[in-house]
Amino acid sequence: VVEQAETHHHKSSRRVLQLALAANGILLVAQVVGAIAFSSLALLADAGHQGSDVVALIVAVVAQMMIMRPPSDHYTFGLRRSEVMGALVNAVFLLIVAVWVIVEASRRIGNPHDVSGWGVLTLGAVGLVINGGCAWLLHRTADRSLNIRGAVLHLGGDAAGSLGVLTAGATVVLWGANWVDPAVSYLIAGLLLWSGASLVRRTTRVLLEGTPLGIDVDELSDVMKAHERVADIHHMHVWSVDSTMVALSAHVQVSADSLHDAQLVATDIERRLALHGVAHATLALECHPCETTHPAPE
Repeated sequence: VVEQAETHHHKSSRRVLQLALAANGILLVAQVVGAIAFSSLALLADAGHQGSDVVALIVAVVAQMMIMRPPSDHYTFGLRRSEVMGALVNAVFLLIVAVWVIVEASRRIGNPHDVSGWGVLTLGAVGLVINGGCAWLLHRTADRSLNIRGAVLHLGGDAAGSLGVLTAGATVVLWGANWVDPAVSYLIAGLLLWSGASLVRRTTRVLLEGTPLGIDVDELSDVMKAHERVADIHHMHVWSVDSTMVALSAHVQVSADSLHDAQLVATDIERRLALHGVAHATLALECHPCETTHPAPE
């Protein structure tokens, strides 16, 4: 039943992702054309953020398809980590766009261009509805994988950027304050920098095989040691295969009368680890202390 529910959630989230991708792609074209036509840097900055999110949505859709591909002799974990590589590229793009927006806003802040307030206001409102609506729909799918949560955060960030664009347009319409347009661009650039830095931190942690966020190594060790037939745990490593799959390997000293008994112990330990978020566990079972020496970690 659980597997059927997860499959339903994945299918539902994939449909919403595809809808969000199509809507955001159309909005991106409209924002670029509008930014040029209305001389709005805030709108162009939001288009840069929008472009990064279109890439992120493409990565999310492709990642869901690639995760379903079976492992092979060349890729024994499948192509799960391709999602992380794509996210890193997206993060670099976010940072580049943010730097460009800051430079351009600094150039315009002292000499603001004449901005078409109504055009900026309209596109800001459209962007707010599309991004906010897609984020809400994706959240309702009940798919809580990091891949989907990342897409929701991207769409939510775009909705916040669109709100800034809407504010800039309304200010120009009501008071003719063209300087607000580059000022709002600084806020959008800050959002881009925050999103990009966050993505870089998360993706490099996976690529460098750091301990996954939210995973307590000491707690996992205690879970294994709590088994009545486990004498010791050592050489334990915990890492992420991708943004959702946590893997663990460890040497486990067990008290067992036969290989069959030892396998039963391993199966029970793997079940307990799965309850704490470990999707793939590789356990080297030992009946006596391991004599192999390894250098202590720095």
